[in-house]
Amino acid sequence: MTESLREALGAARDPEFTMLLPEGWSRLEADDDARDRLLADVRAELLAAHRPDLWAAARTSISKAFEALRRAGGVAVMLQTSSGDGVPFVPASVTASVQSGPDGATLDEFVAGLIARGATPLGDDKRFIRLEEREVREEDGVRLGVTTVRYLTPVPGSRRRRALLLTAVLPHEPDAPDDDPLRSATRFAIDAHVATLRWLPPTAGPAA
Repeated sequence: MTESLREALGAARDPEFTMLLPEGWSRLEADDDARDRLLADVRAELLAAHRPDLWAAARTSISKAFEALRRAGGVAVMLQTSSGDGVPFVPASVTASVQSGPDGATLDEFVAGLIARGATPLGDDKRFIRLEEREVREEDGVRLGVTTVRYLTPVPGSRRRRALLLTAVLPHEPDAPDDDPLRSATRFAIDAHVATLRWLPPTAGPAA
């Protein structure tokens, strides 16, 4: 159930969350305004780099990503929007969505399925379970390695019926070893920043 539908039915809003992001990263809400701002920034960067030939593909990719995020109940996407001047490039992105139990049920069965696939706590942080999976995809005839890391934590006050799902996507060479230095450093950085997640107290509504 989307947040707008929950509000229409009189359900309480989920609390907002905050987390530290790597240097040069931004958090964009899953709405048309954020999508259009990102498209404008990407277009400007490609033109400055004299690569207008990449614009059509980038526009399609970003538009599809935002549409998929909204369909999945996404609330935000976090990714690097600036680099250079000593800011290292982190080859990853993180999306945030809300996972709901079917027909108001708890997410216990969903969590059990993740654990069966190998999910474990996020280090010493028992708020999260973490599942890492790796695959090789083929896009436009090019083989691409992708590591996907999912982090699930319950939404406060939801009685295990709703959870925040953070999904990190790390592209890499298809034959990169598991201990590849860049891949390992990227996983470590994402883990560390996810662990900073905090729920914000509810804001007061308008005065009656």
